[in-house]
Amino acid sequence: MANTEYRDAVRILFLLVEGSIPNREEETETHYPRRFEGETRLQALDFWVRYPDYLADELLAQFEDTGDHFLLDTAKAIFDDDEPSEKAIPMLRRYFGAYEPLDTVLSILAVAGLVRPVTIHHPTAHPRHFLLSHAGLNLCTEIVRDHSIFDWYAKRAKLVLRVANGRGGSTLKERQHAQKEYHEAQLHDLIPTIADRVRDKLENIAQ
Repeated sequence: MANTEYRDAVRILFLLVEGSIPNREEETETHYPRRFEGETRLQALDFWVRYPDYLADELLAQFEDTGDHFLLDTAKAIFDDDEPSEKAIPMLRRYFGAYEPLDTVLSILAVAGLVRPVTIHHPTAHPRHFLLSHAGLNLCTEIVRDHSIFDWYAKRAKLVLRVANGRGGSTLKERQHAQKEYHEAQLHDLIPTIADRVRDKLENIAQ
């Protein structure tokens, strides 16, 4: 497996595990105790992992609403660590926003017995959900224990889920589309950074 594919698989696995809920389906719950609902939601969460500057802007917006200094301090730490330059993984602008096919990553996770994608049949849509095996849950713990380089992804998944605050995929996508640079990016171009604008906003708030 290529290094980038391994990194992508680990990043997505952490998001799936952190954003999962108990699986209550009798047919599958024995082998797959947890489930993650919605590929659109997964894509939206992954965007915030891959674009620390957009995540920092959302942290600042929530700080202005709540006054929670954890949010302000976390946004500041993102820039203190130069994450927008060092940690960003660009995504392409597709028809409905930032999107990257996850088939390869999900195939890796499925073949390893960690994740099982399932299609939910509905009269108006057919969303994909993801069942998580005991092995998948245990692997996240083992990865952090044995490979400290991935601890950042584990912590970032927790942060992104906290920022998402239970919002579904469509709502998260709408929130990201509210960013002018994101929304106006041309089809098949990379979503541009907003690091300079967010850094200025952070400095103004901190004054």
